[in-house]
Amino acid sequence: MFETNIRLISMLGLLTIVVIISLLLDYLRILRRPVRLGLSVAILGIITGFILTLNAVLPTNHFYGPVFSESRTSLKLVALTFDDGPYPPYTGQILDVLKERQVPATFFVLGQNAAKHPDIIRRIAAEGHQLGNHTYNHVDLLKLDRQAIITEIAQTNKVIADAVGYAPHVVRPPHGFRDAVVMDVMAEYQLKVVEWSVSSRDWVNPGAEVIAERILGKVQNGSVILLHDGDGIAAALSRDQTVAATRIIIDKLVARGYQFVTVDEILKVSEE
Repeated sequence: MFETNIRLISMLGLLTIVVIISLLLDYLRILRRPVRLGLSVAILGIITGFILTLNAVLPTNHFYGPVFSESRTSLKLVALTFDDGPYPPYTGQILDVLKERQVPATFFVLGQNAAKHPDIIRRIAAEGHQLGNHTYNHVDLLKLDRQAIITEIAQTNKVIADAVGYAPHVVRPPHGFRDAVVMDVMAEYQLKVVEWSVSSRDWVNPGAEVIAERILGKVQNGSVILLHDGDGIAAALSRDQTVAATRIIIDKLVARGYQFVTVDEILKVSEE
């Protein structure tokens, strides 16, 4: 695990300077004997930057701190998660599907959207689903300073608590992006960072059948499935395809013998 409060963007900036200077020294034929040291350092800097960035965006990586993306279990359990809502009418339609099929899910909501639709937040909780924090404005946390990250988390917690009487204890950073400072803030607020193990890229609306097949082809015991009931803050694109895909995914996974649980429940299985 990477333990430092230096921001990823600062490290990448420093590495860029090192790479440029090293390439310049190599171009000027300085530090070329007995090996091309300047070129070697530049290549090493590029590789290091790539690794640091990759570890910040991969949903299953623990380099900057512990994240949860799936459960290693022999039990046929999966967790449905939805990001970016609430977003009427699609969040309500998804809730209708879940209610009809008696399936629980976890909704990582945006504070700004939740503030506009507290009634939907209350419905999510009342129907037995779990609420998670997905920040207030859906901004890339890697680009924010520590205080701005705290504000994103705290504002969303307050909006949810005002609606249902409690704040969530799970969080999903926008796009899953995090570095050491992001993880430190989450730990400060006692929030478990939840990523995913199966994604369909449903936000680009490739078609309900495509969304479903991308999920069904990858799902396994303990999978955390990523879907989107919302469209960020813009709230412009339709989520009809995700609603239709949700029906297909649930019906086919139930036919395979899977049981749906919330993130909390699948976390408990993982911890046990």
